[in-house]
Amino acid sequence: MATTKKAGRSKSRIRKEASLIGGMEEKPVKKPALPLSTYHLKKAVEKGFSKSTDESVKASTEAQGARRILYVHGIGNKPVASILKCQWDSALFGFDLGDRSRLAYWVNRERYPVPEAGNCSSGDLSDGMDSTSPKEISALDVDQASWLDQEISSLTTDRQEMALLRKLASHAALDSFAEKTPSARGVEAKVLPLPAPVRRWITRRLTKAFLKDVHDLFFVPERREAMLESVRKRIEVDGGPFIVISHSQGSMVAYLALSMLDIPNIRVPLFITIGSPLGLTEVRDQLKKILGVRKLTAPAIAENWINVADRLDPVALDANLAGDYDKVEDFPVINPDSPRHPHSATGYLRTEPLQLAVRNAIDVALFQQVGSFVIARDMARSLENATAEQRHEVLIELAELRDQQQPLDEIRRKVIDSIQALRLGRGIGEADHDDEYAVEALERFVSARLTREETEILAVSLGDPSTRAIKRIWKNGQKKALIEKSISTLQIRPAHNAYHSYGECIHWAVLDSGIFEMHPHFLDDQGKQRNIVATYDCTKTGPLKEGPANDGHGHGTHVAGIIAGKHTVGNRSLVGMAPESRLHIYKVLDDIGQGKDSWIIKALDHIFHTNEQAGRLVIHGVNLSLGGPFDPSAYACGHSPLCRELRRLWRQGVLVVIAAGNEGYSLLETEEGEIQANMPLTIGDPANLEEAVVVGSVHKESPHIYGGSYFSSRGPTADGRQKPDVVAPGERILSCRNKPVGRKQTVDELYVEMSGTSMAAPHVSGHLAAFLSIHGEFIGYPDKVKDKLLESCTDLKRERAQQGAGLPNLVKMLVSN
Repeated sequence: MATTKKAGRSKSRIRKEASLIGGMEEKPVKKPALPLSTYHLKKAVEKGFSKSTDESVKASTEAQGARRILYVHGIGNKPVASILKCQWDSALFGFDLGDRSRLAYWVNRERYPVPEAGNCSSGDLSDGMDSTSPKEISALDVDQASWLDQEISSLTTDRQEMALLRKLASHAALDSFAEKTPSARGVEAKVLPLPAPVRRWITRRLTKAFLKDVHDLFFVPERREAMLESVRKRIEVDGGPFIVISHSQGSMVAYLALSMLDIPNIRVPLFITIGSPLGLTEVRDQLKKILGVRKLTAPAIAENWINVADRLDPVALDANLAGDYDKVEDFPVINPDSPRHPHSATGYLRTEPLQLAVRNAIDVALFQQVGSFVIARDMARSLENATAEQRHEVLIELAELRDQQQPLDEIRRKVIDSIQALRLGRGIGEADHDDEYAVEALERFVSARLTREETEILAVSLGDPSTRAIKRIWKNGQKKALIEKSISTLQIRPAHNAYHSYGECIHWAVLDSGIFEMHPHFLDDQGKQRNIVATYDCTKTGPLKEGPANDGHGHGTHVAGIIAGKHTVGNRSLVGMAPESRLHIYKVLDDIGQGKDSWIIKALDHIFHTNEQAGRLVIHGVNLSLGGPFDPSAYACGHSPLCRELRRLWRQGVLVVIAAGNEGYSLLETEEGEIQANMPLTIGDPANLEEAVVVGSVHKESPHIYGGSYFSSRGPTADGRQKPDVVAPGERILSCRNKPVGRKQTVDELYVEMSGTSMAAPHVSGHLAAFLSIHGEFIGYPDKVKDKLLESCTDLKRERAQQGAGLPNLVKMLVSN
């Protein structure tokens, strides 16, 4: 990129900031003359801590993918920041990501004093409706020239500015009348099935909101700086690598901010623009003026760039950015919220090209409903809604690890010193340490009032594994659990040791997203396949044949590794529930984790006929860590087509193990606002099948204390039957990666944590395979096996609708009469 003159700190000021940081180590700085930049504040905090020098740890972390997503919203009014972020999180992942995502929030509250109404389940339609008053809506019915003149004259009297805004508006106006033709990229042609006046009304409403904000960006320096600062503030504290997803005008804001960013070590492996106007000639001309360049290129910091646009979107009028910028790949799509909301941000976030790109770029372990975090979710929501200056009551939990090299007292002191360094760096001296800035040292915690920036700097700098100083930052406690621990929770390790119940000669089918069959977890000491018998791809049309069933999602490999296989890394042994059992892999979910009943039934048919043709059970059980809603008006509970096929397999003698679902937690809208609730009657399909073992989730190591997982679906079924049948560990389960990273073959490179009832179900599948390997007389009698399983469970003293019969106990099941 050509050299640009960027707004920012001078070299002399940077040198002054660096000297101030250096001075903190030798001589306390009472009150700096200059507030430090975010980058140098972070360096000041890190200075008192020695980071890990193991380069393989750093390389492995980077290879695992992006650790955080930064959203930059688009035009018009929006809900409060935490709601808007949750809307984007829900569209992209289906749940609130907490501190794994951040939002650059730049709504002009002088123009829109009242935030738009909304909640996590509603979408960011970005239609300009809430940005337009009733009087303005009626004005949209007038002719184009009259309406446009009124709007532009209300924004500016400068002739050049008026001319540019008029050109931008004219593009959208012409587009609202144009017939759509098929795309060269093969996206299906689609004409708005709406009357022409409605099409014009939608376009004008969007244009009105767009003109207001684009005028601010191009011609109001203080507003432009506020927009750019909203991005800089969320990325400068680091915590990446980042995926940056920007919508509408937010794509221009993100493009400028990333192009100007010169902070060392910040990585953006993926930049995504959706519904973007970056292709318009007038927009590109203004960006060149702001950046002081002759030719626009991709931001140097962005390693990859994809652009997603609907051809009906009147804001993304030139959807082909590849001809104007380097390093960008265009994906024409049909926005799921079209035709009434073709510019919908949450619609774009649900499109397949975007979801695949994000899935391939992230560190999957970090983007789970129950995953590793430093800042608690409720704390993250408060931080999103706050102004930069607002302080929050936080409780910092100090890290206590078995291999802790520093005493807790020393860690506590250094954390407090880091907070003081942040204060000094912002010009707050010792004399200012009243209640507003008080820091209190507790035994295992430090309490303080921190700004969002201070909280995030501490989380990123001291919550890093290489520093090991802060474990959690709470709003007003969690220990890492591993598969070698959950194996003892079900009393499977004692059964292995005493009864050698390893699952030998027992075959289990895994219906999921496929498998990475060359994972060392499934290979013997000579590198030969130990566990995987056959693989099938049911997502392809035509007769089912044995062949590759590659796992592009990761879910299936993780599930398979919980059932079977074993691998030793150093002094740690990662062992499946039935390590010697044999697996038949059926890929019934695609690479974004979506599947069809027909794909699943194809697999069930193949299993049934395999057993039928052999005249005996070749496959003794199946695991389905999948499910969805069902329509009771179409078929009775537990009697869908999929349930009927599973019942047929059960009656053949095959054990069926199904995940209960992750719908046990919900946000309910009330007159007083949203309330959090654990929901009964959330068992979906096919988990409502009677002839199956349905598994809910519990805490991995302490199920008696913590009980059922908050997300685990609860019974009874819609027709009043008891489900789930049992519960098993499903929180932060460590199992096989579908794409091992790095070359050191460490545990973190080969295995990944995931959470959900999807992880609980294979615990029980492995449990049953281990049982059958010792008591072969029960093969072919699934009802008897289920009865013994339920009779031998340990009662957790919870409601039956949550725990079923309780926690399976393999030793008890093996020795019972």
